Amino acid sequence: MTKKVFFVGLLAIIMLSQDLRAQRFKATALAGINLSQIDGDNLYGFNKMGVTAGGRLSYANSNSLDLAIEMLYSQRGSAVKLFKNNPGDKISLNYLELPLIVSLRDWYVQSGDYHKVRVDGGFSYGYLFGTDASGFNEAYFRKHDVSWLLGAGMRFTKFWGLSLRYTSSLYTMYKDPSAPTSSLKGYFITLRSEFNF
Repeated sequence: MTKKVFFVGLLAIIMLSQDLRAQRFKATALAGINLSQIDGDNLYGFNKMGVTAGGRLSYANSNSLDLAIEMLYSQRGSAVKLFKNNPGDKISLNYLELPLIVSLRDWYVQSGDYHKVRVDGGFSYGYLFGTDASGFNEAYFRKHDVSWLLGAGMRFTKFWGLSLRYTSSLYTMYKDPSAPTSSLKGYFITLRSEFNF
């Protein structure tokens, strides 16, 4: 059900993009990778690579300020190594994310009618719908996550750009009632390409 909701939302953003061109709304398709880790699991480094993909709908509130919402599929977790981990050497978590973002834009390119750089800040809600974590009770992973985020983006043409983002959970993602001192908290770095309609 969660995947259906995600794809219906993404399809709606893409279908609306043609009608939104002349207005202050802009649609963007997003695809990239997450490098994530979890505090408290004894696995160190941003070694868990995962996919992130989805769409962004932004509203130009002024010449330099955007308000945006995104709908993303996001793989997170942690791992011993970046590649070739054994099944027990990683935690794999699949989320549906809904970030709410304020963006400051600068470096206007008049010939293409776009701003070349932006800085993002905001909060994100994540719903956990898939877990693969050997050695952990999957029932103790929280289904709901709230995170803060900071990032920056650069457009190389009117349509194509790249962005880099850091996201950190505000709360623990795992709590074992039998071990009150045991908790896990996640954070990740995202590098993605952006296609602006």
